Amino acid sequence: MQTIIQTLFNNLTFLTTVLFFGNLFLKFMDQKLQRVNWMIPVLAGVFAGLLGICMMSFFSIRFSTGDNTVMVDFRQLAIMISFYYGGAWSGLISAIMIGVYRLFSGEPLQFSSWVGFGNAMFTYVVTSLCMRGPRETSLKIWFRAIIATLLVYIVAVTILQAITHIELNLFFGLLYICAGLFAYYIIRYIQRADDTLTMTREAANHDFLTQLYNPRAFDRLFRQTIVDAREHQRSFALLVVDIDFFKKINDSYGHLNGDTVLVQVAEVLGRTIRPGDYCARKGGEEFAVILNECDERQAVELAEEIRTAMEQHTFVLEEGQSIQLTVSIGVSCYPLTAPEQLFPEADRALYQAKENGRNRVALADCTPAE
Repeated sequence: MQTIIQTLFNNLTFLTTVLFFGNLFLKFMDQKLQRVNWMIPVLAGVFAGLLGICMMSFFSIRFSTGDNTVMVDFRQLAIMISFYYGGAWSGLISAIMIGVYRLFSGEPLQFSSWVGFGNAMFTYVVTSLCMRGPRETSLKIWFRAIIATLLVYIVAVTILQAITHIELNLFFGLLYICAGLFAYYIIRYIQRADDTLTMTREAANHDFLTQLYNPRAFDRLFRQTIVDAREHQRSFALLVVDIDFFKKINDSYGHLNGDTVLVQVAEVLGRTIRPGDYCARKGGEEFAVILNECDERQAVELAEEIRTAMEQHTFVLEEGQSIQLTVSIGVSCYPLTAPEQLFPEADRALYQAKENGRNRVALADCTPAE
């Protein structure tokens, strides 16, 4: 009994470690492979497959009944975990890896090996029937999947006549249920910690009203953009966008409606800029946009698209009233303008646009980078 408890503890410790570092690995790869949507389920499946193989090879639990010794393990949990993190394709990859390993390990291609392979594949089938999409599993659904996969395992060992005593089946079932619930609560704890960290980062980097980047985060992105542009000899542009006569909106309709307008301006900006560009609320009714890999001509064209989109958009206030508004935009470009002069020059261009009648785009004079 002491050996069984010690092996169970080793299993749970190994499972916790793998889940923690596996989650970090998947998050890291998700950030690096944002445009390769299919890659994360594949990686989750391979990772879980290796987890199941390790559980079979190094963390089996030994049951002894008289002269008969039986080795059991928690390989099915790896398939369930894979399904949780990556969905059906991920679960299938892990099931195939575990099944093929069992097929060719020990005494390859024996009857017991084929039963082990079938066990892995049927575990995948019942898991897919019990669980929904990735990361959408409640405790009730997870527990149902635990019981279903446990029944598959018991059927497998019964076919092999590996465990003939019902007490041992019940005892293993109890251990398996405990391990499955332990895995569920570890996964959910990690997920809640990730969600809390994400919300904290969002609050630290984004404006509370518009959900655009706040000035601190934008300044950091701006500095990094300069470094990247210098290193790779790329051009980029900075836009400073200001709402025309915004004070009149606040005075006429109140600050609550002013906030409503700011939110809608942010939405129009978000729809108009390109993927990979950055947009921030710099303060009040002023916004800033970084246009990556963008020359002077493209910057003016994109600024005109923003100005036109604002002019044509109907802004709906809290009471249902509709108003129109315009924006003025100042544009500065690197490397035509030195990095330390990009903001001052864009501000001067914005002032020029305001002086020339508003609702227009103005390009900054060049102060070349050295």
